[in-house]
Amino acid sequence: MLGMVLRRFRDMVIVLVLVGTVMFFILQLIPGSPARAILGEYATESQVAALEAELGYDRPVHEQFFDWFGGMVTGDLGYSTSMGRGVTEAVFQHLGPTLVLALATTVLSVAIAIPLAMHTVHKPDAWSSRLLMGLSNLGLATPNFWLALVLVLIFAVNLNILPTSGYISPLSDPLWSVWYLVLPVVVLISNLLALLVMTLRESLSSELLSSYIRTARAKGLSESKVQYRHLLRNALLPVITVIGSNFGTLLGGIVIIEIIFVIPGMGWALNNGILARDLPLILGITLVSALIFVLINLLVDIAYGIIDPRVRVQ
Repeated sequence: MLGMVLRRFRDMVIVLVLVGTVMFFILQLIPGSPARAILGEYATESQVAALEAELGYDRPVHEQFFDWFGGMVTGDLGYSTSMGRGVTEAVFQHLGPTLVLALATTVLSVAIAIPLAMHTVHKPDAWSSRLLMGLSNLGLATPNFWLALVLVLIFAVNLNILPTSGYISPLSDPLWSVWYLVLPVVVLISNLLALLVMTLRESLSSELLSSYIRTARAKGLSESKVQYRHLLRNALLPVITVIGSNFGTLLGGIVIIEIIFVIPGMGWALNNGILARDLPLILGITLVSALIFVLINLLVDIAYGIIDPRVRVQ
């Protein structure tokens, strides 16, 4: 297990270096001047040139890259012109809301998906099971941005029972923070919950035919112990894989949701950085997002080893 963790950390360093390098040179291809974006369209060429020299954008690209790469190695991701502070400080200031949305979405989706999937497996012909599978297909097909706008129109504009936008940290006011998180979390859950229900249902159906289930029942174990101690534990492996492999998609969905609901997370900051051509901020958010994705996959591998002892042996 320790060797696997060390290999994952080695791979994480390689991934971050590759992501940072590729993104740096891709951003250089974007037309327009960051200095012009800062000063506005009425600034003179001399003013733009002076600001580019001050920010270092007039130097050759390879010199800019090595300066940025050296700073990245030491934890200094540069200065954000749109935020007026260091990129590292700006990114971690906006990291909290994004993590709250991601964790709330993942935990609630798993907690709701398990009983729903087990119900559809043990009562496949019931009308409720057919309804759940139909709703799952609908959830997979519904775009997040469309559902967000519909829910805002219904619950915030027409019924006026939920806020249209904004964010309150759970650390400052847990009760009101939940009130502001209801709509964005429901939107994010719609896709992930549907995917988890369908994945877990297929996994449970396959595991029901395994010999260890028949053996457990023959030994006289209660049905609840058979289901939750044996069946569910083995059936969760594909679910963990789905969570890890789709976490990047979840982060992409959070970007859209943060913009729609004006939640000051990394997606909201990334949108502002793109509009302002704040290249250091865009690079910093991209790197942190890649780091989160790699760490989630590391946790998935560790969870595999905990749930399935055969992984630890391999």
